[in-house]
Amino acid sequence: MPIDKQHSDFIKGDQTAFKEVYKNYKAFVFGISLRYTRCNDDAQDVFQETFIKIYEKRESFNPQYPFAPWIRQITVNCALLYIRKNYQLILTDNEDRLESAEESAFEKEDISFLKKKLLSFLNQLPEGYKVVFNLFVIDNLTHKEIAAYLSISESTSRSQLHKAKKMITKLVENYNYE
Repeated sequence: MPIDKQHSDFIKGDQTAFKEVYKNYKAFVFGISLRYTRCNDDAQDVFQETFIKIYEKRESFNPQYPFAPWIRQITVNCALLYIRKNYQLILTDNEDRLESAEESAFEKEDISFLKKKLLSFLNQLPEGYKVVFNLFVIDNLTHKEIAAYLSISESTSRSQLHKAKKMITKLVENYNYE
């Protein structure tokens, strides 16, 4: 796939091209930042650091691949770095077998409702649950990839995801629908 002029100019450090990248991807980056952090201020910090990294790493962008996944990867990395520096991320290793998942209220809820409420539910999770849930469910990483990212075992990743789903289920079940 040939590189377009905008991306070529961006890679060369052209400020106008960078502003266009910023304009086109600011909502995308902020959405990811907000999913991983506790509040708008923290998300804004991740957002700013992400665009600094995007500019600094512009020459590493391979124009043979899509641009959005490259930006997503930088954003997730910035968010995880921010979490490690600023939050107490507690992940416990649980070697016990996970009980089989029961059909839950989370699975029965209307998709449009979940889209509206997911962020508020995610923000109520402990940091370890939230990070693993985001990486697995939203960013589609495997437990092996999550384990490598967070320096934990795959079973810890599975356990954190299971606990996050259970907690989200309780939050959904206890949500006041009125």
